[in-house]
Amino acid sequence: MTHEKVGDGNVLRLSEKTKELLEIDERYSAGGIFPLPVFIKSGKGSILKDIDGREIIDFISMLSATNLGQCHPKLVEAQIASINTITLTNIATKVGDWAEFAHEMCGRFGFDKMVGVVSGSEGADAAVKFARKWGIKVKGIDPKKTLVLGVSDNYHGVSSGIWPIMNDMGQATDYGVQNENLRNTNPETGKALNYCCVHDFEEVFAAVHNRVAAVIMECIHGKSPAFEEELNFAIAVRKLCKRYNILFIADEVRMGAAKTGKFLCSDWMGEENKPDMVVMGKSITGGAYPASYILGNNEVMDLIGGYESVATFGMAPQAIALTRATLDIIEKEELLERAAWIGEVWRQETSSWQSPWLDYVTNRGADFGLYLKRTNNPCVTTRKLAMLCLHKGILVYPDGDRLRLGVALNIPESQLRRGIAILKEALDEIDGYDEIETGPPMKGTVPSM
Repeated sequence: MTHEKVGDGNVLRLSEKTKELLEIDERYSAGGIFPLPVFIKSGKGSILKDIDGREIIDFISMLSATNLGQCHPKLVEAQIASINTITLTNIATKVGDWAEFAHEMCGRFGFDKMVGVVSGSEGADAAVKFARKWGIKVKGIDPKKTLVLGVSDNYHGVSSGIWPIMNDMGQATDYGVQNENLRNTNPETGKALNYCCVHDFEEVFAAVHNRVAAVIMECIHGKSPAFEEELNFAIAVRKLCKRYNILFIADEVRMGAAKTGKFLCSDWMGEENKPDMVVMGKSITGGAYPASYILGNNEVMDLIGGYESVATFGMAPQAIALTRATLDIIEKEELLERAAWIGEVWRQETSSWQSPWLDYVTNRGADFGLYLKRTNNPCVTTRKLAMLCLHKGILVYPDGDRLRLGVALNIPESQLRRGIAILKEALDEIDGYDEIETGPPMKGTVPSM
């Protein structure tokens, strides 16, 4: 970006090289989300470099995937060793390390069996599919009436199988993707099943619990001002599920893998409230290879038959090697404890912040959120704030009224504190710019992620 003086005002513009690439991208690329207009070329640890050679502190961890930073030496070593040994073994045979690896994972997390797939979306979709079969075969629900319920404002990916359980993004009207039995609304009233509203679940279970096979949710969402509100909600829904013989599925794709100070978000709920299934992804390999895992107990997992869960890369040797390496790094570098320390630094640094635009800041360990008040000032939006942060040297992501932030668990303290200081500086200065270029216009509906 470039900084210009126009009359008495300040203007931040994109670099010419960035504009050129944006034009090419607009012409030849489709899909994705609504990213910031910055092209990252390299990274090491928590420092990224863009096409103009500028160094940027990573305060988004590639949407929670790179929890160990970029190019962690032990991840690189494990990946090279794996790819130098074999390119791929998969479902055509028995994968060399899979049996022992599955045993390790089930023992570590306290489940009976595990399925390996590729993306978080695929993991969530598969878990819901397994739960539906359990509802039909074990609970005895009519296949045509079997419900799996989600929670409003939770995100599980946009594959056709899981998409209907999320907030309306045009799934039905634009794509014809709909499933009345997969929803985050009360099927009797159409009312949203709101996050942090236990009453909504008491109401829907009282009415249709005999049809409900499962609930899937992000246990610790990270968006409420208080952690306790989210934890109490998750525990209450889990207890309701037990009362009504309904499976509880924890989607740990975004917030799992040690970010919150416990390895799984659902660990905060206590052993007595352990989920029936968990879905892991993204940072379970340190972001170095796409892998997702569904873990559950025999009552559900023994129902899975041949050709009912199949992924060419689901048990890939690189996935196994990098998951093992990630778990080893988290343990040996004591990153659970460091996530808690990072969260404490964030709270200390932000506790005194005052701004007319600031609503609140919050965190769950190393995952942060900064919320702006809704105003009529066109100069003060989360996207413009994110672009100002980028100009000053940190990468964050705008998501509605929130700046979504999160750092690698091994970020150096100097970079952590510098990034927080830049964020404060940008917040204080945001209304002092007449124009901040934010890239191409948004296409489609932006979900809350």
